[in-house]
Amino acid sequence: MPVTATIKETLQAALDKGDLNTVANILGLMKLGTMLTPLKKTFTGLTALATHDLTDAAHGSGPAALVVVVLRVVAGSAAAGVRKIGDVGATPDANTVTLSDDGKTFVFEDTVTGFVVEYVPRAAVDMTAPFVRV
Repeated sequence: MPVTATIKETLQAALDKGDLNTVANILGLMKLGTMLTPLKKTFTGLTALATHDLTDAAHGSGPAALVVVVLRVVAGSAAAGVRKIGDVGATPDANTVTLSDDGKTFVFEDTVTGFVVEYVPRAAVDMTAPFVRV
């Protein structure tokens, strides 16, 4: 008896097809309006930590970052000033902050109690998740 492989279509692949019958549903799942609205957030009076999660309650439960435009440390033991953004393999220092692969977590070289970040949010869903046709 032959074996049939089932290929699961992802949200990304379904969106790439441009089928008008499914695009609107996928864009709604992604929260496209939020993704197209760059955010500027100023955090002050935070608990002194070297790791900060943009999506937790202490940070206003905001969306994760797709692209960080600028990040500036304004308070804490970490050096004040603008930082370049590195991936998780980078070493945080006075010039660099790392951003987790999921866009949620910044890691600084020392504790931070205040920072300003401008960023473009990521999709509200994982685009590699299976797309279920209804």
